[in-house]
Order: sequence, then C-alpha cells, then structure tokens
Amino acid sequence: MHDFRLPGVIHFGWGAFDRLRDEAEPLGKRALLVTGRSAMKRTGVLDRAQALLAQAGLTTALFDEVESDPSGATIDRGGELAREESCDLVVGLGGGSPMDAARGIAAMAVLEGSIIDYARGKRVERPGLPLINVATTAGTASEITSVSVVLDEERRLKVGVRSPFWFARAAIADPDLTTTMPPALTAATGLDALTHAVESYLSTRATPPSEALALRSISLIGSNLRAAVADGADRAAREAMALASMLAGMAFANSGLGLVHALAHPVGARYGVAHGAACGRLLPPVLRYNAAAVPERVAAVGRALLGREVEEPHEAIESVESLVVDVGVPIGIADLPIVEREMPVLAQDTLVSGSVKTNPRPATEEDARAVLDGARHTG
Repeated sequence: MHDFRLPGVIHFGWGAFDRLRDEAEPLGKRALLVTGRSAMKRTGVLDRAQALLAQAGLTTALFDEVESDPSGATIDRGGELAREESCDLVVGLGGGSPMDAARGIAAMAVLEGSIIDYARGKRVERPGLPLINVATTAGTASEITSVSVVLDEERRLKVGVRSPFWFARAAIADPDLTTTMPPALTAATGLDALTHAVESYLSTRATPPSEALALRSISLIGSNLRAAVADGADRAAREAMALASMLAGMAFANSGLGLVHALAHPVGARYGVAHGAACGRLLPPVLRYNAAAVPERVAAVGRALLGREVEEPHEAIESVESLVVDVGVPIGIADLPIVEREMPVLAQDTLVSGSVKTNPRPATEEDARAVLDGARHTG
C-alpha cells in the first residue's frame, strides 16, 4: 500500500496567477508575502500579487529578506514577523528559496523554538499558518512539496525539513511567470527538475503513480529544455518546462530523491554552486554509480529523455551528459576549489541527508567519497 499526497489544489497554466485572489480570500484578512530581495520587485510580480490580494480584501505585510540558501535565522525572523503582524496566511512568491522559506515561516509562526531544532530532529506536531506558494521558476517544484530546505549555518549544511502538515493549501504554477528567467537560470532550474524526475523514478520508494509522472517529466525536459534556454520567449517550451517541473514535484514529493541531492546540498552550501547546477553536474556520476544496481531503470531514463529505444545504461547516461553540456553546465566538479582535506567532510555531510535512504544503490561514506572523487576528475 502506498500513500500519495499533494497540495490542497494545484492551479496550472497561462493566467493561473490570478487564482491567488480566489484562494486567499477565504483564508483571512492579512497575508505575509515572502519573497527574495529584488527579482519579484524588478519584474513587477510582487506588485501583481499585492493587487490580487487587495482585490480579495486582504492587506499585506512583506518579508523580502530571503537569500539564495535560506538560513534558519532568516526563517525564524519571518515567523516572528508573521506573529507580530497578526497574519492569517503566508504567500510564497518566487523560486525554490522563497517558497521553501515561506513554508518554514508558515510553520514557525505557530511553532516554538527555531526551525533548526526541527531540522535536527524535533517533531513537528501541528500545522502552521495556511500557505499558498506561487512558482516563478520551472524546476524546484517547491510549490508542490512538503519540504523546507534550510541552511544550518553552524554545521554549514543544507537540510530538508519535512512534514505532512506543510503541504500548501494551494500551489500555483503559471508559465507566464517564468518567461523573465535568463538562460542560465532556465538551465539550472531545468536540470533541477530533471534530477527530481530521474531520482524519483529510481527511488526505492517509487510507486506506479510517481513512476508515470517522473517518466513524463523526463520526456518533456528532453524535448524542451534546450529550446527554453535558447529562446525564453518560446511559449511552448516554457509551458512544457513548467509542466515538467510540476510533474516531477508530484513524483518526488511522494517517492523521495537520491544520492544526487544528498551530494548537491553540501557542495552547493560550501562552494556557492546554484542548487540546480550542482544537481546537473552530479547527475551523470551518480547515474554511473546507480547503474550497477538498476541498469534497466537507468536505461528507461534514456528512453524517456531521447524518445527512442535505449537498451544500455551507458547510452542513457551519455544522453544526460549531452543535455547538461548543451545548456551550458559543466559535468563534474573538477573546476571547483575543493582541496583534498575537505573531501571527507563532504562525504560525511552527504550522509546527513535523508535522500541517501531512498537511493536505489546503498551508499556508505566511502561510496560517497568515491563518487565525489570521480566527479573531481570529470569535466
């Protein structure tokens, strides 16, 4: 028997942003808008969100302090502001970081202590404030999931905090909001979506629904990511990538991920590599590691990506490498300033992630070190 959980409602398609008004109206009178420091203001999306909430009869407070890797301190400040402003709901607006932060802020508005306490194992015992997440990128799928990724600054670790209480009341994915993404961001978020889909499909907790969603996502990415990077105004490619991201989110929210994400979090936290780009860099080396355990499933990834018959896992891995390189991301981590003495720490930090538990091939600290060593000599 399998459980399958999603947000209360998902609005997808051109113009879906307008549904923010209808979803927020019954939830209260004051909303905390959570976003990053500049992008939503620069593109006018923040003004649109405030106008939609005003039409629904809500006033807004703004928390625009979210950094690229939200820290525990940032999320705790947001939760305190939500309490001080007597907010009834939280609206996350942006890419993965603002939506992850919004999820954590909605929780910390009612929970005691720091979100870092929960990242280190304290149990989440009740729901937070109602949450609406609006995605403006196509990759993280944070609007779909129940995970808040937070930077534990003391340990220099990015840790995912998960609770079934933390699904959004409404998730909104409007391809129109992604058309302002520059090519590098389009590539990074697209590779994040690809990694979500691939790791979900290979996960030891994969189910028939998650497998179907993951394979469809991989197919859409194989057919559209290059076009979206080459021409951000390509509406068909933008819509397909937004859909691919959402489907991958539905899949991995229920199946879990794998070793790529477990490795990408410490690499990203320590060397400032954007999360999606870190995933793209590490996906081929991890696929090589996993192919020894699940060769047929790795080959199936290649079939979905290429849209033709693939019998051998190496062909699937090569197709992933070609896509990563074609959208401007290097394979491996040879260019990063990693010194030898840091390798054991990276391997140790990898095992902190719960994603290791659902990787199709068990991974020890020694295995993680071996994959990282391989990635250091690739590129």
